[in-house]
Formats: sequence, C-alpha cells, structure tokens
Amino acid sequence: MAGQRAANFPWTFWPQCFSNENTKEPYCVFTSHDFAGGRGISIVTTSSDAYNILRKPAFSQPEILEYVNDLSNPPYVQHEFPIKGRGLVANKTLHRGDEIFSSTPLLINNPDAYDLDEAERLQLAHTAIAQLPTKTRELFWALLDHFKGDPVDDRINTNAFELEIFGNMRHGVFPEIAMLNHDCRPNAAYFFDEETLTHYVHATQDIAPGQEITITYTNNAAVRSVRMENLKRNWGFDCSCSSCRAHPALTAESDARLLQIEELEGTLDDWSTESTATPEMAEALISLMVQERLYASLGTAYRLAAMAYSSFGDKWNAVRYARLSVEYLALDKGFREGDVYAMKQLATDPEMQWSWRKRVGNQRFVGGCGHRH
Repeated sequence: MAGQRAANFPWTFWPQCFSNENTKEPYCVFTSHDFAGGRGISIVTTSSDAYNILRKPAFSQPEILEYVNDLSNPPYVQHEFPIKGRGLVANKTLHRGDEIFSSTPLLINNPDAYDLDEAERLQLAHTAIAQLPTKTRELFWALLDHFKGDPVDDRINTNAFELEIFGNMRHGVFPEIAMLNHDCRPNAAYFFDEETLTHYVHATQDIAPGQEITITYTNNAAVRSVRMENLKRNWGFDCSCSSCRAHPALTAESDARLLQIEELEGTLDDWSTESTATPEMAEALISLMVQERLYASLGTAYRLAAMAYSSFGDKWNAVRYARLSVEYLALDKGFREGDVYAMKQLATDPEMQWSWRKRVGNQRFVGGCGHRH
C-alpha cells in the first residue's frame, strides 16, 4: 500500500510542514520537478490548496504548456541601463499584440503563511527554492533584491506578482518578467492565465529595434504623487520615467487628465435612470487615454464606448469599439477575461445585448453625428 501511494505521489519531495495555534491547516512546501517540461515549481501553501492547484490544466494537461517558457529565439536582448540596471531591449520590430514571452512561475506562495512563526516561514521559503531543479534555482538567484534582508525572502518580495487562483490571492515569482523595467507609460502589458498558470507579456504598441520593453509595476492611471509613493514603498526606487520627470506644469496637466479619466469612467459606468453618459463622453475618454499614452487601458475605454453607443442604438459604432476592446482587453486582462467574452458577444449581435438602447429614454442621441433634438 505504501509503495502504491509513493508511485502515485505527485510531488518530487515529501512536503515539509509547519503549523501553530494561528493556522487552520499546516503550511507546507510542495515541489514538482516535472512541471512545465522540467522547469519545475515549488508551492508554499496548505495541502488542500496545493491539491486544488493540481487540478488546473497546467498540471492535468501538460501538453498545453508546449510553447510556454520557450526562450530559444527571444525578440529581445538584455541590456544594462545607467542607474536602473538591467532591462530588455527589442532586437526586432514588435507590433501591437506580438507575444514577447510567456512563462510559468518557479514559486507560488500563499501569503497566509505569514501566520507561521517567522523562522518557520523563512525555512519553508528556503526549502522551496533549494528543492527546485538546478537551472530553475539559478534563475531565482539571478533575481535582484532591493531591501537586503533575508536573501530568499527579499528576492521573493522584490519580484513577486499577485495572482488569483480559485478566487484567492497568491504571490508568484516569474524570473523572465522580473527583467522588465517599469515605466508609467509602458509599451507592453502582462496578465496571468489561471488555467495554465502562465504569465503572458505582449506589446501594446509598435516597439522598434533598440527600444526598451517596459511594463508598469503600479496603477499607472493614478496621479504622479501616488504612483511615485507606491513605487518607492514597494520597489524602493524613485520613478524617472518621462511622465514622472516632466516639468511640474506638464505633470499638473497630466494629473488633471487622469482625474478627468476617472470621472468619465464613473459616469459611463453609471446605468441608473439618472445617468448622464453619452457617446461623446466615451470619445473624450478615449482621446484622454491616448493623450496620456495609457495604451493597455484602452481596452476599458473601448468597452465603455461600445456600450455607450449600444445604449443609444448605434449598432456599427458599438461593433467598432467592441472589436477594439476585445483586442486590447485580451492583451491586458487575458484571453478568458469576462469582459472579453462580453465584448465578443456585443460585436457579434449588439441588438441582443442588455445594453442595447438602454439609455434611449434618458437622452436622445442620433447615430455617430453627435446631434440631439
């Protein structure tokens, strides 16, 4: 019986676990060397959570990861930048929608493990890295550490991304995306696909050879002071992107646009009978986002525009913006995002969607010409 259990055991090592009076279940290290074609993964979490994650297609259908983690001919090279250090530079022309890379995490961490005693939590973290395959472990140790504390914990805290798995927040470490530097006006976007446990990074605009590939580490639709404070607190650097280091007169204008974007989004998302939303507002929102170079966020603006036109019975403008929204939302939020599906439906058959002519009783709007009577 014991031999049969060992033969069917899904992990490379028997889990090391800790618990105390603050934990409902023990927290353990679960490591698989077979995951993602031998790249491997360690998961620090409870047994019930780990076995739930095993149900994901990334484990149950390993063939779906065939083209993930393929860095045999990357569209970039590493480059050392003054002050901010290494980053990635395009080595060929990238167009909007081009995949830059896709990768699986080498570590998934349950933040509830902080209920453990600090020494035990750190021991699980060290074990999780030590048990990884050699090449994957080397990728982890090549990561930068900003806060100079425990060498494993610091690298995790500096490089981890928030993930959602079965509705629960987890942290994942992806060495490849950690090589991308921050810009408040980036030219690439990333999302996490929960079913394949894969981070995808795509270009959100054309990127020329020799141009740095960047993502945003923070909510880049926030005003400058909020962005800079968040980046300093969480990543330990003062943002020097062109948007943040512009003349105060220009950053003040940028902040004013960002506040107006927030206001317009709220108005366009108001579906009460008192709504004052119009397609002109949606056009203004798109214009402001383009002016602010918030290209990844255009998926949301196009979604609101599609629904605004739909709500006034303007079929082909609704279709036009729904199609644009599908493309941009998929790059920023993921292929399986609920809004992507909703926009596909709107683009296919706008007159059958709940938003169709929803606001006709509020205001009278004629097509795309902008006249009222």
